[in-house]
Amino acid sequence: MRSPDDIVPTPSTPRTPGREGADLRSGLMLVAGAAIFSLGLNGLVVANGLAEGGLSGISVIIHYFTGWPVGVLYLLLNVPLLVLGYVSLGGRFTLRTLVGAGLVTGALILTRSVRFPMDDLLLASLYGGVINGTGLGLMFRAGGSSGGLDILAQHLRHHRGLTVAETYLVADGIVLAAAGLLLGADTALYALIVTFVGGRVADLIQEGPNRAKAVLIITDRVESLTHYVTSVLERGATVFDVRGAYTGRPRGLVMTVLSRDFDSFVAPCARPVEPQRDGAPGLQG
Repeated sequence: MRSPDDIVPTPSTPRTPGREGADLRSGLMLVAGAAIFSLGLNGLVVANGLAEGGLSGISVIIHYFTGWPVGVLYLLLNVPLLVLGYVSLGGRFTLRTLVGAGLVTGALILTRSVRFPMDDLLLASLYGGVINGTGLGLMFRAGGSSGGLDILAQHLRHHRGLTVAETYLVADGIVLAAAGLLLGADTALYALIVTFVGGRVADLIQEGPNRAKAVLIITDRVESLTHYVTSVLERGATVFDVRGAYTGRPRGLVMTVLSRDFDSFVAPCARPVEPQRDGAPGLQG
C-alpha cells in the first residue's frame, strides 16, 4: 500500500494564483529561516564556544574536536536519517525534509566565517537561542523542516508510539549530557539555555501568540455548562449527544475553543458549583 506521503498531484492539477503566492511565501520563509538559524548557530553559538541540543548540537561538538565545518557535519549526520525517513515515512515527507536540511546545510556553509564574539556568555546564550528559534520557527511555520531529529521523532511516533516531545526530550538530554562531559558543566548549562529559549521562540513563531485549544467536556449538566461557556467565558459551544462505551449511559459532550488566556477558567467546568443566590445555574462536569 502506498503511503499518503507518496501521493503527489498529477501534472494536470490546476494551480491558482493564490496557491502559487502561498508557495512563494513558504519558499521565502524557508530560505529566511535557514539563513537566520545559521547566523545564530555560527555567529553566536560556535563563535562563543557554546553548544545546543539536537543534531546541530552534535555537529557543533564534533566541530570543536575535528575542526570540520559545522555545515558539512550537519549534512553527513543527516544522510542516514534521510534514508530512514524515505524507508519508513515515504518520499513526500523525505523530500520536504531534504529541502529544509539542504537549505540549512548551505546556509551554515555560507555563514561559517560569521562571528559575533561576546564577553558575557549568558547573553550570547540568550541571543543565540532567540535567533536560532526565530529561524526554526519560520521554517516550521512554512511547513518545512530543518531535518535532523525531526525525522527520527516522526519515525518513532509512527512505529513506536513515542510522541515527538518525548523523542526530543531524550535526544536533547543525551546531547546536553555529552556537552557537559566533553566541554564542561558551564558549557552544558549555557547549551541548555540556548535549547530552551530556542524551543520557546520557535513555538511562539510557529503557532503565534494566540494559540487556542479545543476543549471537550463530557457532562450530565449540559445546560449549566453551556451557560457557563457562553455567558461567563463568552465563547461559542457545540453540543453532541454521546453514549458511554462501557456503561452505555447517554451523556452530553460540550465542545468549545479557548485561547491560553482562558486555561484557568476550564477547571470550574470539571467540578460541581453551587447555584448562586441570583439564580444562576451551577455546573457539574
